[in-house]
Amino acid sequence: MCGIFFSICNRNDQPSICRRNEIYQDISKSLARRGPDDHQVIETDCGDVGLYFGGWVLHMQGEQICPQPAQSKDGNILLWNGEIFDGLDVSPGQSDTTALLSSLDKCDDEGILQLLSCIEGPWSFVYYRRTNSKVYFGRDYFGRRSLVWNWDQNTLTLASVCSRNASWEEVVGCGIFCINLKDSQSGFKKSTVLHPWRCITNRKPKVCEEFQTGRILNTAMHTKYKYEADNYPLVDLPHISSSVEPLTNLAKSCSERNLWPLCREFIAKLKRSVMKRTSAHTSIGDKCNIGVLFSGGIDCTVLALLADIFVPEDEAIDLLNVAFEQQRKLTKTKQGNVLLNDNIYEVPDRITGRSSYQELKDLCPKRIWHFVEINVTLEELRGKRVERISMLSCPKSTVLDDSIACAIWFASRGEGLLNGEQKYRSDSRVLLCGMGADEQLAGYSRHRGIYDRNNDWGAVSDEINMEVERIAARNLGRDDRIISDHSKEARFPYLDEEVVQFLCSLPVHIKADLRLERGIGEKILLRGAAYDLGLHGAAVAPKRAIQFGSRIAKAENRKEKGGDSCERLKNNFASQISL
Repeated sequence: MCGIFFSICNRNDQPSICRRNEIYQDISKSLARRGPDDHQVIETDCGDVGLYFGGWVLHMQGEQICPQPAQSKDGNILLWNGEIFDGLDVSPGQSDTTALLSSLDKCDDEGILQLLSCIEGPWSFVYYRRTNSKVYFGRDYFGRRSLVWNWDQNTLTLASVCSRNASWEEVVGCGIFCINLKDSQSGFKKSTVLHPWRCITNRKPKVCEEFQTGRILNTAMHTKYKYEADNYPLVDLPHISSSVEPLTNLAKSCSERNLWPLCREFIAKLKRSVMKRTSAHTSIGDKCNIGVLFSGGIDCTVLALLADIFVPEDEAIDLLNVAFEQQRKLTKTKQGNVLLNDNIYEVPDRITGRSSYQELKDLCPKRIWHFVEINVTLEELRGKRVERISMLSCPKSTVLDDSIACAIWFASRGEGLLNGEQKYRSDSRVLLCGMGADEQLAGYSRHRGIYDRNNDWGAVSDEINMEVERIAARNLGRDDRIISDHSKEARFPYLDEEVVQFLCSLPVHIKADLRLERGIGEKILLRGAAYDLGLHGAAVAPKRAIQFGSRIAKAENRKEKGGDSCERLKNNFASQISL
């Protein structure tokens, strides 16, 4: 993984060059936090166009660091912030960057697009092909790696994070962009062609009116098979008494609908996904450090249990559980005595986290599990929001962005307590994250609301499809910027190409049965899988969004809606600019 900085402008345009240097100086410290192990710069030109490449490396594999940017003997240059899990042969011990640059150099224009379309894994990149004077850049289908851009007159700057002295937007995660530098006299933007991804949900390809549209690209997720919906009809629910335990209800519902074979197929695909993200590309010497962003909910607990299969038995796995300081409350006993509730970090995610931690210990007694209690005071929350988080969240700026960014930043930092008293800081460079499960398996309350209002499975399916297609724009770039600020890499097993293609092929009522009660119906396929794995507590744990489970939404006692513009982020970002 690395931090990317790239800029093109007219090499005789001194104001643009000064502007580029100003942005570079402002952004370099944040990029160095993403990639602390190596850094270099390459500056070159193509006619009157000056190109500036800066790369920062987080060393994740092999004995030798592969510098970024990488340059071939033909003068082609690659900035690669990603992992190749499939779609391109990478020899043992070989750097992804080296393998990709070598393969790209052998391709023609069409071959470059085809090769990038086949790669499975998270990535963002910039590739300059000197032989045809073209620059290619973009993000993977889900936008799992951050890339932002600034168009300033006749200058383009691309970076992994935003600076404080320019206006930034997320690079649209809808395809691969190509700029022909020989045809840029009228401006780089006008000479940019977008080759859009074909939507995996059969929606219309996402295009951008600002750019010319090139050929539509398939991805590794465009499968040749589909499950026939007729093979999985929507059956009537069995009559279950309200007194039946949720776990019994879940098992009966899966049995009545014959979900167990699909649950096990789902487990098999998740296992392969977790294996790729824990066994490969994580080792430095003989050491492999894995952590999990861990609320105790079903998504992350399943990932932790599957990670146990592939992480060497003598290594610990860190379970990072965050809670925000709550107001102390006075309560009266039956005897009329007033007690002060001093347990200010006993939030819902701490409670479910401990419960699921115990389940993992029972199922995997040989594993050392580090349950890290990360307690965040209001003072530290406000200080770090100003110092780091507001800039990393940018260009995202809603109340929801603020809550999620703060929670993930402190969780991924990994500073907390073991056993409630021993200070501990996680050194795990790879963090498994459960993002993507709710979007694909109807895990949010809005999915249930849509079904309750319309009694329409088609409307729920449309909502899921929309959320899958917009996930690149909605949150994953933000999450990558936040987690990478600690020199750590986020990995998203639920967004593995094979997992997504499997889930996209299933009828919506197989993935979620919203006729069933909360904690069972949503994500029923995953709940059945968890039950089959022995996670009987996590299998019926209700969904709580991180902002509510960690109680950051109540920590500052503000009455706000998630979609509102967050003045804290804007004001803090503005105050950073004036420093």
